[in-house]
Amino acid sequence: MRALSPAVMLLLLLANVPALAQPAINPWSMTGVPRFTVTASTLREVGEVPISPNFTTSFIFDTPVVQREGFILEERERFRQATLSEDGLLLTVLPSGDLPPGRRLKLTMRFADGALPTSADLVLVVSPRAEPQVEVYRLPRPGDSLQREVEQARAGLQQCLTELGRERVERGLPRGLMGMLALNQVNKDGVRARDIIKDSTLRPGEAFEVSKAASYRANGGEEKAPVVQLAVDLQLWNRGTSPWTPTHAQLVGPGVRWDARVWPPEAIAPGTWSRVLVEVEVPGHVPPGLYVLKLWDENGLRTMTLSGVTFP
Repeated sequence: MRALSPAVMLLLLLANVPALAQPAINPWSMTGVPRFTVTASTLREVGEVPISPNFTTSFIFDTPVVQREGFILEERERFRQATLSEDGLLLTVLPSGDLPPGRRLKLTMRFADGALPTSADLVLVVSPRAEPQVEVYRLPRPGDSLQREVEQARAGLQQCLTELGRERVERGLPRGLMGMLALNQVNKDGVRARDIIKDSTLRPGEAFEVSKAASYRANGGEEKAPVVQLAVDLQLWNRGTSPWTPTHAQLVGPGVRWDARVWPPEAIAPGTWSRVLVEVEVPGHVPPGLYVLKLWDENGLRTMTLSGVTFP
């Protein structure tokens, strides 16, 4: 099997956006009062609230609503009352008697604390039976946390675009050392190697055995933007009773933690040897010291941890 191309990795990155955590059950849910929970991931899920002419419905919030123009009620003129309390935690609406059954009116509320989500929408449905009280619970999310996720996604996207561009360039370049030189993947220092089988150790209780282990370093990139490529070449024996496919890897060192690529994405059958290559590309310089290499499968159920890894 061939490793995933950067183009496929790019599509996976865009498709696999981590889902936002759902809020825990609020004690209000034990009161029997209808409650709507608003999060950044539920903005498009608009809840419906039944209202009746000449019958008051109250909305209780756990987060204050903006005092001035904090709510927008469709066909406001057809309500005898629509008032917000001074603390912004209670909204009371009283429809007039001329609203026909089945009429749907949008209610938008804007929260005052500036956290995300900044607003919430509900649909008021005119019905013979109304809810006297509704609770709106919001799970706030600070804007800086969203900004961090956006920056991380952009960094990952940029890395995939860089690899995709490199792949396209490589199609017109020679293979082997000439291609590496043309792409500035290696400089005059060349590729250095080190046998690390005697210095590295598996975590106790591992279902694997390492017969060969070597590390490699290649310095490249531009003079003002150096790039270091690190690789580990392993010969693994699967001592377990089921096949194992290492698909993810991480290299952990002095103050750093890098995600690495694994090849080939093929299963190691029980009682067999297989070669596994791990590679990571690091901008700048690599801190000296001991590293820990972690490998795990797609489900994260089986892992392999090799400590004492060093690079030349």
